[in-house]
Amino acid sequence: MVHDSGSLLAMRRIYAVVTLTIVSTALTMLNELPVSAGYVHASSTVACDGGVSGTAFGGTCFALEAPSQPTQPSLWHSWLTSPPSAPAACSPYETTEWAPASAGSSGGVVGEVYTLEDQRVPIVVSTPITDWGWVFSVTCGSPGAVRFLSVVSGPRTPSPCSAQTTAANCLPGLNPSTFLAAVSGQVPPETIVATPPGPGIVGVPVEAELSPAPIPKYAEVNLAVPDLGDGDSGESLHVVWVVAATPEIVWWTWPDGTATSNSEWIPQTYDDGGLIRARLVYNVTATGFWSDGVTVHDLPSVSVGTIPVVAQLGYSVQQIQPGLG
Repeated sequence: MVHDSGSLLAMRRIYAVVTLTIVSTALTMLNELPVSAGYVHASSTVACDGGVSGTAFGGTCFALEAPSQPTQPSLWHSWLTSPPSAPAACSPYETTEWAPASAGSSGGVVGEVYTLEDQRVPIVVSTPITDWGWVFSVTCGSPGAVRFLSVVSGPRTPSPCSAQTTAANCLPGLNPSTFLAAVSGQVPPETIVATPPGPGIVGVPVEAELSPAPIPKYAEVNLAVPDLGDGDSGESLHVVWVVAATPEIVWWTWPDGTATSNSEWIPQTYDDGGLIRARLVYNVTATGFWSDGVTVHDLPSVSVGTIPVVAQLGYSVQQIQPGLG
């Protein structure tokens, strides 16, 4: 699935490596190189999987949604339920209360205030990537006092995998059978086209090809996974897996029983009712992306299996001239 609008946005930040490659390499010698892109001014981010050849960018861009609202703060903070109180007998202390997330706000100081014991306290809102809160000083006695000191913030670390998971093993939502099923529907059945179309003639080369010509096929798998980086399983992160089925070498089996990777065959014997068979295997890999709302993160490319495609064509061979001697 290609997002045209995402592609236009992504082109604003094609990384410098693309430009450097174009400048430093002869246009006729360029190989395709992977590139990534993002659009920092949008509420979501964009991942691109593609390459450059000559002066053209070829690839597919995928829009990634920002994380959902957090349901609990990071680092085991507690959401504010009520301002701290001043008990009659206690030791004076300072405390930090953390603000929950709110729909429709970009987070941080929102420009409004509330009143706490004749103090004007700014209202703050946490976001999926930053916890915001207040520092209060609590004194004791009768009466005690609660005084607002400052606004504080602390970074969150959204991730689809826990901090104990290495980057190479961070594969959120990986499901080989589901991924294979997603791309299998993109792989077409094949038929064999032979030249001459048959019957063939002993000694006359036969050319075979598959129709349609095998080309890479792709599927996009979208997932919502828990934010395990903050331990906030109620917050979700958007993960996209791009599943690619890439055709490999075709193996041909000819009516005389020989098998080759070459699609040309020269009949040597008469054969009535023989078969030309082709076996093609697609290797299937998946490459993932996820967004913390600001940056696109790559997930490692993994192999998820193969898709075999088999085709056959009835093909007889006739003897036009009897053998000499």
